[in-house]
Amino acid sequence: MLRRVNRGGLTTLLKELAHDYFLLVNIASFILMGVDKASAIRNESRIPEKWFFVLSMAGGPFGVFLGMVIFHHKTRKACFGFIAALALAIYFFILLSLIGL
Repeated sequence: MLRRVNRGGLTTLLKELAHDYFLLVNIASFILMGVDKASAIRNESRIPEKWFFVLSMAGGPFGVFLGMVIFHHKTRKACFGFIAALALAIYFFILLSLIGL
Protein backbone atom coordinates (compact mmCIF):
# COMPACT_ATOMS: atom_id res chain seq x y z
CA MET A 1 0.00 0.00 0.00
CA LEU A 2 1.39 3.38 -0.99
CA ARG A 3 1.71 6.08 1.59
CA ARG A 4 1.01 9.69 0.73
CA VAL A 5 4.10 11.82 0.96
CA ASN A 6 3.44 14.80 3.17
CA ARG A 7 4.41 18.29 2.11
CA GLY A 8 8.09 18.30 2.98
CA GLY A 9 8.52 14.54 3.05
CA LEU A 10 10.00 14.00 -0.38
CA THR A 11 12.26 17.04 -0.12
CA THR A 12 13.47 15.91 3.29
CA LEU A 13 14.10 12.40 1.99
CA LEU A 14 16.10 13.71 -0.97
CA LYS A 15 18.17 15.95 1.32
CA GLU A 16 18.91 13.02 3.60
CA LEU A 17 19.91 10.81 0.66
CA ALA A 18 22.17 13.53 -0.75
CA HIS A 19 23.75 14.04 2.67
CA ASP A 20 24.41 10.31 3.05
CA TYR A 21 25.79 10.05 -0.50
CA PHE A 22 28.24 12.93 -0.07
CA LEU A 23 29.30 11.65 3.34
CA LEU A 24 30.03 8.16 2.00
CA VAL A 25 31.87 9.43 -1.09
CA ASN A 26 34.08 11.69 1.02
CA ILE A 27 34.84 8.92 3.52
CA ALA A 28 35.70 6.56 0.66
CA SER A 29 37.91 9.22 -0.96
CA PHE A 30 39.77 9.80 2.30
CA ILE A 31 40.30 6.06 2.88
CA LEU A 32 41.49 5.52 -0.68
CA MET A 33 44.04 8.34 -0.30
CA GLY A 34 45.39 6.53 2.77
CA VAL A 35 45.44 3.18 0.97
CA ASP A 36 47.28 4.72 -1.98
CA LYS A 37 49.82 6.37 0.34
CA ALA A 38 50.45 3.05 2.08
CA SER A 39 50.85 1.37 -1.31
CA ALA A 40 53.33 4.04 -2.36
CA ILE A 41 55.40 3.53 0.79
CA ARG A 42 55.48 -0.25 0.23
CA ASN A 43 56.23 0.21 -3.49
CA GLU A 44 53.10 -1.75 -4.43
CA SER A 45 50.48 -1.31 -7.12
CA ARG A 46 48.85 2.14 -6.92
CA ILE A 47 45.44 3.66 -7.49
CA PRO A 48 45.52 5.75 -10.70
CA GLU A 49 45.19 9.52 -10.21
CA LYS A 50 42.20 9.62 -12.54
CA TRP A 51 40.15 7.79 -9.89
CA PHE A 52 40.86 10.53 -7.38
CA PHE A 53 39.75 13.09 -9.97
CA VAL A 54 36.58 11.06 -10.60
CA LEU A 55 35.90 10.85 -6.86
CA SER A 56 36.46 14.59 -6.50
CA MET A 57 34.01 15.40 -9.26
CA ALA A 58 31.52 12.82 -7.96
CA GLY A 59 31.19 14.64 -4.67
CA GLY A 60 34.26 13.62 -2.69
CA PRO A 61 36.61 16.61 -2.90
CA PHE A 62 36.64 17.12 0.87
CA GLY A 63 37.88 13.55 1.43
CA VAL A 64 40.53 13.82 -1.28
CA PHE A 65 41.78 17.16 -0.01
CA LEU A 66 41.77 16.04 3.62
CA GLY A 67 43.63 12.88 2.56
CA MET A 68 46.25 15.00 0.85
CA VAL A 69 46.77 17.02 4.01
CA ILE A 70 46.61 14.22 6.60
CA PHE A 71 48.61 11.60 4.68
CA HIS A 72 50.93 14.13 2.95
CA HIS A 73 50.03 12.36 -0.26
CA LYS A 74 50.30 13.77 -3.78
CA THR A 75 51.34 17.13 -2.35
CA ARG A 76 54.30 17.48 -4.74
CA LYS A 77 52.11 17.18 -7.83
CA ALA A 78 51.03 20.72 -8.61
CA CYS A 79 48.45 19.66 -11.21
CA PHE A 80 46.80 17.21 -8.84
CA GLY A 81 46.75 19.74 -6.02
CA PHE A 82 45.28 22.40 -8.29
CA ILE A 83 42.48 20.15 -9.54
CA ALA A 84 41.72 18.89 -6.01
CA ALA A 85 41.59 22.48 -4.69
CA LEU A 86 39.43 23.58 -7.63
CA ALA A 87 36.97 20.72 -7.04
CA LEU A 88 36.93 21.57 -3.34
CA ALA A 89 36.16 25.24 -4.09
CA ILE A 90 33.40 24.33 -6.54
CA TYR A 91 31.70 22.00 -4.07
CA PHE A 92 32.17 24.49 -1.26
CA PHE A 93 30.30 27.16 -3.25
CA ILE A 94 27.63 24.66 -4.24
CA LEU A 95 27.20 23.76 -0.58
CA LEU A 96 26.95 27.44 0.38
CA SER A 97 24.32 28.06 -2.28
CA LEU A 98 22.29 25.04 -1.18
CA ILE A 99 22.17 26.10 2.44
CA GLY A 100 21.34 29.65 1.42
CA LEU A 101 24.34 31.65 2.58
